Amino acid sequence: DFDKLEKDLDHYLRQRRMTALTLKPELLTIGPVSLRTLSAGEAEIMPVRIRSRRGVSSEEAATLLVEARAIAAKYPDDAAVLAALAECEYDAGHDKEAVAAADTAIKRDPSQVNAYVQKGYALFREAEDNKGDDKERAAAYKTARAPFIALNRLENDHPLPLIYFYRSFVEQGEQPPKLAVDGLIRAVELAPFDLGLRMTLGTTLLRLGRSPEARIVLGPVANNPHGGGMSTFAHNLIERMANDPAWKGEDMGEEMPKDSEGEGAEGS
Repeated sequence: DFDKLEKDLDHYLRQRRMTALTLKPELLTIGPVSLRTLSAGEAEIMPVRIRSRRGVSSEEAATLLVEARAIAAKYPDDAAVLAALAECEYDAGHDKEAVAAADTAIKRDPSQVNAYVQKGYALFREAEDNKGDDKERAAAYKTARAPFIALNRLENDHPLPLIYFYRSFVEQGEQPPKLAVDGLIRAVELAPFDLGLRMTLGTTLLRLGRSPEARIVLGPVANNPHGGGMSTFAHNLIERMANDPAWKGEDMGEEMPKDSEGEGAEGS
């Protein structure tokens, strides 16, 4: 009832005293902060990185790739430049070139997070396009998992390795193991803003018969103030679970609505 909400808010604002918590500086632990100057290659590739990270159309990707390749030719030993090149190659649809650039970047500097990500993206796309038998497809997805597993060792709290480890089973039509589901739960903890990720976890938990958890996970999606198809879908799922606690999403369908706000942790 919005009228009641308005009255409650007015009442709250008219209070003489409000509860507050004082956090003194000594209660906060601040880790070391370090700064460094960009290399010449990093500085030159930065506008390309910004435009690529923002998202590009196929035409924009082709144009940006020309710039990235030209800069990479000037700085062939700069790992950050090569990682940015890998992203541009991937955006332009050149998976093998993306993997090659990422491999070279990782060889030059094993701490280049984006190189692992772009290599994983490219290998996953190749796995998705693999038309071989089950054994060949399983091998392709195993190869695609490798960069994300390596990234997980490097950066344990990065959500993408957890997401793609889970996806590598689902996209083969296999039941994800408990480890993969636990990883997806952790990914939502790390990237709670990603509504699409929440939708994936919520429907997964529903199919596993874990309805109470699914309802909690889907709550922010259903209550998204911007609405959209995903919000409506999540709301309907929650309502169905409330009316039928034994339901495991049998007739839910495979295609989930996608809204622009659902692309958070998985954006390039």
